[in-house]
Amino acid sequence: MKKELQIKKLLEQIGRPYEMFNDDGTYQGCFYPLQFLYPELPKYNLPENENQFEFGMQKIKEHCKPVHPANLETGDIIALNFKGVLHIAIYFEYGKIIHVFKNHTLEIGRLKMFKNFQSFRVI
Repeated sequence: MKKELQIKKLLEQIGRPYEMFNDDGTYQGCFYPLQFLYPELPKYNLPENENQFEFGMQKIKEHCKPVHPANLETGDIIALNFKGVLHIAIYFEYGKIIHVFKNHTLEIGRLKMFKNFQSFRVI
């Protein structure tokens, strides 16, 4: 029930502009929907000299378990390699996702726009 309420609050922010960093200087970017929905998860500074995709995936795997795409539920995490950078979205419902791309706003998109993705559930 709590997750559904948080999703509703997140949906109220559709159109929110992209922001690179949180107030504390940690990375936000496309992680905003994830950080909003799961504030108990740690926030990180992305390393500049390392593979940011691998670093981000390592952190997701520390706090989540893989989920088969056929078993996606509202609030599950969608992760993909978008031009060498980790992109995060939140599964919403009926093939929809909530996400934000750099220089865009928080929006509802379609999961089918991504060909290769991994899905996770926070444990």
